[in-house]
Amino acid sequence: MYIFTSVGALCALLERSCSAGTGETRRTAMIDGLKSRYEFGDRAARLYAETALGSNSDDPVAIVRKNAERLIGKWRATGGSTLANLGYGGNALASTVEEWFFAEDLTYSYRLERQMSFMSPYGSIVRPSSTSEDGLWVPQDRTGPRIDILLLRDGTDGRKVMVDWLGSDEDRPIQCGIDFTRFQRV
Repeated sequence: MYIFTSVGALCALLERSCSAGTGETRRTAMIDGLKSRYEFGDRAARLYAETALGSNSDDPVAIVRKNAERLIGKWRATGGSTLANLGYGGNALASTVEEWFFAEDLTYSYRLERQMSFMSPYGSIVRPSSTSEDGLWVPQDRTGPRIDILLLRDGTDGRKVMVDWLGSDEDRPIQCGIDFTRFQRV
């Protein structure tokens, strides 16, 4: 499966699809373009087109471009907490670093790193763990304080993620919520 080289390439495909008509005709044209030019599978192409053209808006090209440009970049959330008093003067601490990177070529990467630290007068233990995910993303053709984006992990498995602009109408917001977690632009 090929990826888009830029948001402009996606918008060019959207413009060609919009010239075919409205509603389902438009989505069908986009599905055909994704399958023939970008070698998408049938399911991935349908999910992609249903997201990019799902609201059947009057100007999906401008809306998708704006939503993409607002989200492109690296976003980070950090956290930590004391888990419990283990007795004998010991404690357990947990810290997390969560990062999203949304690229101009409409690929994404997600990393979650956790570290558990157990400390006592007798010694300490640190247990790091991490998870990661990569794939393609597409913003939807809807404006508002919240939008959904589609994530296609490995180009096949699709899932929606909610992006909350947290009341900002800036072109390049410094913070947003992604699935109810507050992130800062890095």
